[in-house]
Amino acid sequence: MLHTVLAALGLAVCLALAVHMALPYRFRARVDAAAARLAAWLRSRIDQAVGWRRRQRQTRAAAMEAERVIRRARESAQHGRVDGEWDGNVYRPKSFEKPKKPH
Repeated sequence: MLHTVLAALGLAVCLALAVHMALPYRFRARVDAAAARLAAWLRSRIDQAVGWRRRQRQTRAAAMEAERVIRRARESAQHGRVDGEWDGNVYRPKSFEKPKKPH
């Protein structure tokens, strides 16, 4: 069964190549361009299908890392290591405030 399928595929490829060689140059160029576009489209779809898990993992890892950094900054501020205040998830140290100059 497998040998028959492989032989049929080989015959189909040989016939397609023979027809391709018999085509006029301009039509052959159009067929090649269309085949290249189809191959690029298929490649992009495969990359999308395979890459979505990787992107999902990277997004999750970035969110976890951001949460860890924010938690670490809050803990260090609560323990008195740095003087400042929180505005949502933004920490504003007092050292960033410029002293007001007398006029």
